[in-house]
Amino acid sequence: MGVLVNGAQSAFVEGRQITNNILLAHELIKNYNRKCISPRVMLSIDIKKAFDTINWNFFRDLLIGLGFPNKMVDWIMTCISTPSYSISLNGSLQGYFKGKRGLRQGDPLSPYLFILGMDYLSRTLDLLSNDKQFNFHPKCKRLKITHLIFADDLLLFSKGDLVSVNKLQQCLLNFSATSGLEANPNKCHIFFGGVNERIKASINDLLGYTEGNLPIRYLGVPLICKRLSYIDCVQIYWTSSYILPMKVLQRIDEMNRDFLWGRSDHKQKVSLVAWEKICQGKKFSGLGISSAKLWNFAAVLKNIWYIHVNKELLWIKWIHGTYLKHNDIWTVNAKTNDSWLWKQMLKNRDKALDLTGGADNLKLIIGSCYKNSKVKPSALYTILSPTSLKVPWYNTVWGNLNYPKHSIISWLVVQNRLLTQDRLARMGILNANSCYLCNGDAIESRDHLFFECEYSMNVWNKIMSWLNFRWRSCNWNCMLEWFTTSLRGKGFKQRIKRMAFNTSLYKIWNERNSRIFIQKSKGPDQLVKEIKVDMLILILNGNTAPEDREWVLSL
Repeated sequence: MGVLVNGAQSAFVEGRQITNNILLAHELIKNYNRKCISPRVMLSIDIKKAFDTINWNFFRDLLIGLGFPNKMVDWIMTCISTPSYSISLNGSLQGYFKGKRGLRQGDPLSPYLFILGMDYLSRTLDLLSNDKQFNFHPKCKRLKITHLIFADDLLLFSKGDLVSVNKLQQCLLNFSATSGLEANPNKCHIFFGGVNERIKASINDLLGYTEGNLPIRYLGVPLICKRLSYIDCVQIYWTSSYILPMKVLQRIDEMNRDFLWGRSDHKQKVSLVAWEKICQGKKFSGLGISSAKLWNFAAVLKNIWYIHVNKELLWIKWIHGTYLKHNDIWTVNAKTNDSWLWKQMLKNRDKALDLTGGADNLKLIIGSCYKNSKVKPSALYTILSPTSLKVPWYNTVWGNLNYPKHSIISWLVVQNRLLTQDRLARMGILNANSCYLCNGDAIESRDHLFFECEYSMNVWNKIMSWLNFRWRSCNWNCMLEWFTTSLRGKGFKQRIKRMAFNTSLYKIWNERNSRIFIQKSKGPDQLVKEIKVDMLILILNGNTAPEDREWVLSL
């Protein structure tokens, strides 16, 4: 497809990404808000019911013109012209009729056929380079760029004069007459930069489009002619493909952190674990939640690598011709008039060079994540993440038989991050401290609650008896050491015992909270029964081997 489809089209072509059009569009609208610039225009075209209105005869002629074998053309035309349709009315299908035009959305063939159809427009627009009356957009002349397309999202560019805009309009009208695809004037917009009011009025009369104001949304991202602000993009999550301001990235991390701990405008809750630690992998005592700041950093380095290795993409050609020229991406310096996006990219590059010790090391790191002509952001993110030691209790807490909610509580218990009364007292939140499980006879702490307390000791001893534990203890440090050394195997019985440990921690913590907040309590036998039921539900309804199932039922 890459051979057939114009470089301005980024959709459904291997090796091209949505990011390419977004970044290039940002560069092309730079300084549109200034008055003292050479005249330029951008047209944002909305194609009316794009997939539904394209002409079948146009497709046949197009495929034949592209040199497809006649038999393949017949196959393709059979696929798109033979379906019949019914209308769903009040929940029931009515009627049965054949289609006359358009492509079925959801058909895996449709996107590729559609971009071939749109490529007819690309070739028509490319012919303007031979028209002496047409003047290119000031930033597009070197590469002769007239348009950017992503599927049916279309941007047109030219110099801000009536003749050039009319040439674009004629290409669009000719394409509509041939293909059946028409622009929707009510949803099309024109953007002016450095164009005087008289010429503006003439162009508006010619097109009948609404004059737009920046920023606008293009492919889900705000196009803006200056530095992106927090307000411009607070509602998007484009950390994987776009350079976002630090304030936006910090806000995204804050929103993730607030969601994790249940914090809102009406609820103020304590963050039990530092966000930096949470963003580490589970094997390193975190939760493996991605940091927006670090992920965006990895995404910027990915784009820098593509500039280094791939000079065929339209956006990268533009970067080489405008910013790099005879330099390379690893040594070029930012200039005063460069765009905010480019300056941010170089700022991130410099940060990466400092972290890795130079361009050669950085190239080796990114190159190790580059396979099949793609940089894997997750691999790069992992390498860039702060290093820490693996924790010995990973398998105990995150065993594949554990309920996720049980594992979360265990994760907090192991790190002593639950809000037990001794911690609340140290924070100055509580003045008194007494264990609610053993009727206030002792001070509540992590080690007391699990399992030195008389109540929790009773529960844990019953669970150990049920599962035939050979070694028994109710001392927290001894138990955790035992689980992380002697019970770290992959066997079913070892996994069941780790599951019992996690379920017991969860249920005891739940019982403690019930007694404090809703004044309800259960006896040890009732809690043991609930622990067993929770475990058996998961074991007996999962993919448990028959012999393991029999062993559990025999207990």
